[in-house]
Amino acid sequence: MAATRRVDFATTFTKSPATWLLIIVNVALYLVVSAQGGTILNTAVSSPLLNDTVLVPYTLGFGQYWRLLTSGFMHFGLLHIVFNMYALWVLGRDVEGALGSLRFSAVYLLSLLAGSATVVWFSSPESATAGASGAIFGLLGAELVVVLALKAKLSGIITVIMLNVVIGITQPSISIQAHLGGFVVGFLVAGAFIFVPMWVAKSRQRRNKAGGVMLHPDTGEELPVYVTEKQVNAWGWGATAVVAVLVIIALVFGVENMQELIIR
Repeated sequence: MAATRRVDFATTFTKSPATWLLIIVNVALYLVVSAQGGTILNTAVSSPLLNDTVLVPYTLGFGQYWRLLTSGFMHFGLLHIVFNMYALWVLGRDVEGALGSLRFSAVYLLSLLAGSATVVWFSSPESATAGASGAIFGLLGAELVVVLALKAKLSGIITVIMLNVVIGITQPSISIQAHLGGFVVGFLVAGAFIFVPMWVAKSRQRRNKAGGVMLHPDTGEELPVYVTEKQVNAWGWGATAVVAVLVIIALVFGVENMQELIIR
């Protein structure tokens, strides 16, 4: 039994290394914060690491830009990190399995930053935000893309999305802004890798039928239309780069807005 469990763990770790690495990093940082603050159950308010890394928008006006990223690895209490890490474990394995580790990492990172951008723009400048939920909602958006691409039943994923929206709206301690920003960008980035190449292939097939542009050079027979892995990467990463630029622009203008608030 123990040997079987070890084999299963090794298999899941091999198939989803980025997911497990993110879990390990988040848990390790939480333990450091807990040790500094003298509590593992509640928010370690006296932890220097926590206080220096959570996202408080007005601090960006003083040049503390690292908070846009580091806040996604901080958590307020044991329940906060347990819930987020469970969600990361469930969604992360599915999305990483579908997209691959590098693309999964792009979805996660850009969703995290998008969540920070929406917090900067739509939350109180004095509010403190932390947690991986913005990035996790990005994985939820990516999971929706995968389900749509597979033409599977949408009822399960839609129920999960709606439940989390209701929880986010009814619980004032939850940053619905970060959730929405992460979800939208996660959906867009996953769509860039899955739907954009599909649209390119369909477009080529339409041109092929209309003009006969894809024929065998020797026999003249119509060739099947497909998209190579190189083309998938080119279109996918190209579309992802566009999303990344938009996220960066939102962050830059958000920071400038905080700087103007401080000057006033």
